Amino acid sequence: MKKLLVFALIFFGGLTAWLSAQATLTNDQIPRLVQSGLSEEFILKLIDQQGSNLSSETAGLVELKNSGVSERLIAAIVKKSPPREPLTSYGLMQLAKAQFSDGFIVDVLERQPVKFSIDPAKIVELKQAGVSERILATMLEQGATRELPAGTEITVRLIDSIDSEKNDEGDEFKATLEDPIKLGDTVVAPKGANAKVKLVAEKDSGKLTGRTELSVRLLSIAVDGKFVPVNTSRVTEGSGSRGVRTAKTAAAVGAVGAIIGAIAGGGQGAAIGAGAGAAAGAGSQVFMKGQRVRIPSETVLTFTTEGIVALR
Repeated sequence: MKKLLVFALIFFGGLTAWLSAQATLTNDQIPRLVQSGLSEEFILKLIDQQGSNLSSETAGLVELKNSGVSERLIAAIVKKSPPREPLTSYGLMQLAKAQFSDGFIVDVLERQPVKFSIDPAKIVELKQAGVSERILATMLEQGATRELPAGTEITVRLIDSIDSEKNDEGDEFKATLEDPIKLGDTVVAPKGANAKVKLVAEKDSGKLTGRTELSVRLLSIAVDGKFVPVNTSRVTEGSGSRGVRTAKTAAAVGAVGAIIGAIAGGGQGAAIGAGAGAAAGAGSQVFMKGQRVRIPSETVLTFTTEGIVALR
């Protein structure tokens, strides 16, 4: 009995020293830990503490399953180190053939990007390979692309101000959605979601014309916490246009960005508002003095998409 106790102490002492020497766990060490007789709770703690270097790519998950590692431990690996590469239909078939449970595969589908065809022929092939209808339904949901059609109006409110004397072409500015973006009755980006606006033209048209021009366009919007690029066209308006002009008015004649000009010696400001004069408010006034143009924070701008915007 004493010999057994001594042996156990030596074994676990050596194991502890070995684990301490490892900066992070790797996939090939997990089966060794399982085979050593350590409890799942102990291994789960190790994965949580030292699992940043573990791989949860499909081939690695199948190899772990075939090595006798439980789905509970493999699920912890997926949670600790989510897959970086998109899951393909071939990878999905490999998980099914390795006899992972539906719940596990659904969790994997929801945690990583997907890249597979959802045409009927591929669905039949997956079904014949042993992929369940529950997984196929999740696959269809995850693989379906949400798209904004060309010509969609997106209205934002600037957080940052834009100043022709301080900013240069290419500068980016923070904004938030003034109105939610919807696909049918579904809100895909709520009011207040983050957005980015870019200054695409800032120039002095010359002493003879004495005109400064600013042109901005929408760069991206946040959807489900990730910024999605948005392609909007732009139109530059010269300083010859005086008086009140809203972004929605500009959009109606083809202007899909906010275009502001100023006449040397002073020009009347062009108010850019939420579409109606009173809605713009004093905070939305675009100030022009000499060859300087400034678009203050809180200015509301409306943009129109040039092409289809894939939201994921």
